[in-house]
Amino acid sequence: MDIRVLNYFVTIVQTKSISNAANTLHVTQPTLSRQIKDLEEELDTVLFHRGSREIQLTDDGQYLYNRAIEILALVEKTENNIRKSEEISGEIYIGAAETHSLDIVATVIKKMTDQYPEIRIHIRSGNADDILEHLNKGVYDLGITIGDFDNRKYNALTLKNRDHWGVLVPKNHPLTKFDKVELADILSYPLITSAQTNNDLRELAGLGDYHIIATYNLLYNASLLVKAGLGIAICLGDIINTSYTDSELKFIPFATQKNDSLQILWKKQSTQSPSTKLFLKLMQEEIEK
Repeated sequence: MDIRVLNYFVTIVQTKSISNAANTLHVTQPTLSRQIKDLEEELDTVLFHRGSREIQLTDDGQYLYNRAIEILALVEKTENNIRKSEEISGEIYIGAAETHSLDIVATVIKKMTDQYPEIRIHIRSGNADDILEHLNKGVYDLGITIGDFDNRKYNALTLKNRDHWGVLVPKNHPLTKFDKVELADILSYPLITSAQTNNDLRELAGLGDYHIIATYNLLYNASLLVKAGLGIAICLGDIINTSYTDSELKFIPFATQKNDSLQILWKKQSTQSPSTKLFLKLMQEEIEK
């Protein structure tokens, strides 16, 4: 599968037509059509629904588009990290959990880019499942996760976790009369929880019946569900700002807190770029201060 043809395919999808893509890529429409036809024959599938005014992907086409975006990003990152190997430059892709404890990471990124302005940092938010999937594929150089991880597969740099677990509720919710809540206090309400595998609800299991009405990947989206009255969200505090006067939400911490680990991960036996090695070195120095 040719990288150039993958780029043609992605451009067609993003510009919504072969004619638009041909103009963008500075190739003729017949050439572009032939390249896509050859790609379909190579993969023994149909990528587009023909006859639509705008490009419509088949299921296989959608799958290829999702993978092609990752492949092209990886190729670009690799080229950028090698092209100027004589100086520290290039790009670092970091998948990160939502947590206010990452202020130390922001401090290091500022220090590093001030000293080496050719370095570019790309941060992508997600839960542990998303982060580890992209880390394993090489799309991310580093992953920052909360909770347990497989130390047989990943090296880790431990960060201080200052987060507090609790529930995000509407301002008029009955639980707002409490300063802190126990897990047992929330069982009777519809719950919105993180979608990641191994989401730690083991404590709830021994307390009785509970109802998960929805799951979320990023907390902002879950906060909209809470505002709409769908349920209450089990989450980390300080991610959604509830301190301002007109806030429709309130965060209530759990009386008993979990001591979840927080760490930067990278794959064992992986080769880090000079910029990634520098980032980890500066992180270690900042942690040891």
